[in-house]
Amino acid sequence: MLNHKGYTIVEGIIAMLLVAIMVGGIFSALMASRRAIIEPSLKEEMVYAMEGVLNRLKGLTDTDGIANVCDGITNPLDCDSTEGCNCDEKLPAGCKGETGLDKDKYFRYFITTQTVSDAGNKVQPQVYFITVKMKCNGEVL
Repeated sequence: MLNHKGYTIVEGIIAMLLVAIMVGGIFSALMASRRAIIEPSLKEEMVYAMEGVLNRLKGLTDTDGIANVCDGITNPLDCDSTEGCNCDEKLPAGCKGETGLDKDKYFRYFITTQTVSDAGNKVQPQVYFITVKMKCNGEVL
């Protein structure tokens, strides 16, 4: 019997197949991480929308009247405490489902006021408390 050194064709094919599987797994992991870096998550988009509305509300006073915070709101500081102000149009584009506070997606802010007095009761300014409720595709903020 001859003593041949080396690999058979079957061993070479098996080795190439294992290398191809490993390279494919690494490549798919890299592509998934690249997508995660480039595309913001839905929760990040929800936070950006919320920050935009809160920044518009931050400097408003009672005398500001009409301000473009959310469409259809004439006075952004005068919201119903039970229904809130509707900002559904500011939801991220990736939101799916029916709109409404009891539905799959909604974006509302609620404003409550409280009068604060100092020790001498000379100044009694109103302080606004803003509560935000947002839901989109199961994510809730």
